[in-house]
Amino acid sequence: MDEEKCAQCGTPAAPGAKFCESCGAPMAAASQPVEGPAMAEPAPSYMPSAEMSYQGVAIRFVAFLIDYIILGIISWILVAVFAVSAISVDTSTGAVSIGAAYYAVIVLVILLELLYFTLLLGHYGQTVGMMAVKIKVVREADSGPITYGAAFIRTILLLIDEIPYVIPYLLGAVLIWTSDKKQRLGDRLAHTVVVKA
Repeated sequence: MDEEKCAQCGTPAAPGAKFCESCGAPMAAASQPVEGPAMAEPAPSYMPSAEMSYQGVAIRFVAFLIDYIILGIISWILVAVFAVSAISVDTSTGAVSIGAAYYAVIVLVILLELLYFTLLLGHYGQTVGMMAVKIKVVREADSGPITYGAAFIRTILLLIDEIPYVIPYLLGAVLIWTSDKKQRLGDRLAHTVVVKA
């Protein structure tokens, strides 16, 4: 077997040497890639997500029911403590008078509901009811967390979704049933979807 020589100066090289001992030039064998199993290409940094599992009326109704039980208990306590004392009945005439505290409690209950949905959805993407049934609200475009603005839009538009009020949320249910992404009006305008958590 021929002894390997430096291509630069012709000096014989030690076996397995990577550089010539005389001139420091790289040896030809060292500059060639070592043959072996092909190295696996690195996985792309972006992996497209699997198709999202949009959540329909039934599971969302259960989450909403849990939320309204929580809000109902809080509202009942507020009414019992503050509003009842604001209602008085004149025993001689039977006239009922309602004080300002009653209306203040009504406004407080509405604000409580608005804050409950907006703050929880804006911060966690879930209300307590949604956490219980393991669903969440995300951005339609990229499945990222929603903003407080989007949460506020969804919450305000619950008033529209409640139509007709004799059968609450019938309009919202119809919109979810007829949407490919199962979006109610609030979802469509806020560009959000409800998916599995």
